[in-house]
Amino acid sequence: MKKITWLLIPILLLLLFYSFSSDETDENYVSSVEKEISKRHKYLAFNQSSPFKQFDVVYQKPSYYPIDKKYKVNASVERIQERQIVVLNASNGEQERYQKFAWLKFSLDRQLLRLLVLKPIGFGTDKTLFCGFADDTSSKGSYGGGRYLDVTIGKSNKTSIDFNLAYNPYCAYIDEYICPLPPTENILAIAIEAGERAYKIE
Repeated sequence: MKKITWLLIPILLLLLFYSFSSDETDENYVSSVEKEISKRHKYLAFNQSSPFKQFDVVYQKPSYYPIDKKYKVNASVERIQERQIVVLNASNGEQERYQKFAWLKFSLDRQLLRLLVLKPIGFGTDKTLFCGFADDTSSKGSYGGGRYLDVTIGKSNKTSIDFNLAYNPYCAYIDEYICPLPPTENILAIAIEAGERAYKIE
C-alpha cells in the first residue's frame, strides 16, 4: 500500500499544479480583457479624437457583459480568392462598398458559426479589416445596430475571436456619426452575451 501511495502523490501534485495554473490563466485572461476595456474607456473619455470630445457630449462610461472566457474562440480562416464586392447600409441610410476578404469559422455553444470579414474600399490601409456582427441580444441587451470586432488575419489559416472585446460603433453614442451596419451574413442566430452593452444616457 505504501508503494501505491507514493506513486499517487506525484500524480495528485501534478493535477493540483495544472488546476492552479488553469485558475491563474483564467485570472490573467480576465485581467487582460479588463485592461483593454479600460483603454477604451480612457480613449472615449479623454482623447480629443473621441466622439464625445468632438461633439462636446458628456461622457458616460459604457457597460459590459460579465467577462466569460467561453466567448474567446478559435477560428479557421477561409480566404476569399475571387474579388467580390458587398454593399453595406450605413446608419444614415447611405451605402458603402466593401470587398469580401475572408470567412472566420468557429464553434460556440455547440453551434457551428461563421463571420464574414470585409476590407474597406476607398479608405483605410491595406491591413484595415471590418467585422461587424449582430446577434440575438441586438436591440435588447446590446446596441441594435450591431457591434464590431477587431480581428487579425496573418499568414496562418487560424486566428482567434474574442467577443468579450466586442464594442459599439460611434453612432451608438452620437447620432451624427455614420457607421456601417453588419452584413446580413453576420447576423448570428445566437445570443452573444459578451462585450459592450447598449449605451444609454439617462
